[in-house]
Amino acid sequence: MMPFQPDAGASAGSVPGPIVVSARFEAIEIDLLRLATTQLVDMLDAATTDPQSALTDPAFQRLLPDAYRDDAEAAAEFRRFTSDDLLAAKVANARSVLDTLNEAPGFDSPGFDSEGREQTDLELISETETDASVALDDTETVAITLDAVAVQAWLRTLTDLRLTLAERLLIGPDGEIRLEGEEASFLGGLYDWLGMVQESLVYAIDA
Repeated sequence: MMPFQPDAGASAGSVPGPIVVSARFEAIEIDLLRLATTQLVDMLDAATTDPQSALTDPAFQRLLPDAYRDDAEAAAEFRRFTSDDLLAAKVANARSVLDTLNEAPGFDSPGFDSEGREQTDLELISETETDASVALDDTETVAITLDAVAVQAWLRTLTDLRLTLAERLLIGPDGEIRLEGEEASFLGGLYDWLGMVQESLVYAIDA
């Protein structure tokens, strides 16, 4: 990835609203971000459909923590009145990220093959490396340009992705990863990379 930076030279008519920043991503990075964001949307949609089951998922609890930690009844009441709107906003932000990624040249829509058949998670994961190399070679990168609205959607979605991964990695208040095994290495790398993307975006809009 080439970090986000102010995109003063871009045409204002290329995307809705004023253009703020742009970056270049490798094909594999686009696919990983799309897959992670798609899975986030699926989790949020499931929480909307079955909120009680979602409350048992620690990752979901990180996304929507209790407003009153010392008062379970007040926390439940607050969640009852606010969770639908908060979930809808998170889904909208994540879908905005997907829309941006889906507009990148050389990629098909995530979750479907070339014939329009919906793919399983296993198929998506197995094709993360192979499909990317078909569309773009190892030296090519994809330009991602964000306007002011998209910037906010990206920042919030990157936060949600890292919160979800932090729970999967069993990261405690001290910042240490307690998950072990091969999965910890991959998820830990993804967690750090998403943090780098987010930091790059923050620096770009503050420049």
